[in-house]
Amino acid sequence: MSPTASAPVGPPTALTWATRAGVLAHAALLAVEFATAGRLVAQDLTALPLHSGGAVALHAAAGAQLVAALLLWRPGGGPPLPAVLSAVAFVLGLGQAYLGSRLLLSLHVPLAMVLVALVTWTLVLVWRPQRARPA
Repeated sequence: MSPTASAPVGPPTALTWATRAGVLAHAALLAVEFATAGRLVAQDLTALPLHSGGAVALHAAAGAQLVAALLLWRPGGGPPLPAVLSAVAFVLGLGQAYLGSRLLLSLHVPLAMVLVALVTWTLVLVWRPQRARPA
């Protein structure tokens, strides 16, 4: 290991696991939303209650993810980026859902793609091995 490389830190903390669980739930619910959206695009309107209910669960998971990521950062001493990305994903998700409820699909669908990118980025950040911060 080079002198500038940081050594791995100890096992993940409870706050790290809570953040991981929150992001994983958020990502899983995004997959459910994509499945129900696909049914809606195929004009299967029986999927609308599932898509709407899934959106509520998605926002709850995004909120839990945000709280866990904030606690991981402050007071947990973890990196700030997962908290920032979680906050952006939470706000973007609310706006994206509002656009969908107004049937502005030309904005709703592209924002869903951005949301997936944000959540995936956060997922990678919180699941990669942690390194000690340089002094």
